[in-house]
Amino acid sequence: MKLEELTSELLAQAIGIYLQRAYPDGPAPEVVRGRAEIPPGLRGAALFADERYERVPPKTAVEQATRFNLRLGNAMYPNMKLGVDRVGGSAEFVLVVDTHDKLFASVIQESEREKYRALLDHNRRLQEEIQRAWSAAGLPTFELYLRAQMAGLARGQAEGRK
Repeated sequence: MKLEELTSELLAQAIGIYLQRAYPDGPAPEVVRGRAEIPPGLRGAALFADERYERVPPKTAVEQATRFNLRLGNAMYPNMKLGVDRVGGSAEFVLVVDTHDKLFASVIQESEREKYRALLDHNRRLQEEIQRAWSAAGLPTFELYLRAQMAGLARGQAEGRK
């Protein structure tokens, strides 16, 4: 999906799905709910110009960013993010869940390794569940992007045989 096709409404739907799964036992913390409130009627660059989105690379123009992150966390880990990721060098963007949890592996004490592994497993399962739910809802995910690319290749090959 092109940047200008991403709307407040689409992002609000993605956030709703994310929060339902990330906080299954009740509402997200107040700070997360504040970040999750998306002003209606925005699209593209206007939507992602908001300071709540971390841009990658940092301090780059919205149109040049390769990713926009919104830190929503989950019930066990506050640093998980909803990401809107540029696909390769293309103009297409997809929704991703960034678990943002592998950075700490080198500083985890041996006595905490089992808890850390459990957290990694939890976050990976949650990441997969959210991304599957987005795909099922027809939201732009890498899975749906790849399916569309493969369908286009198959069409091209079929047309080439005619």
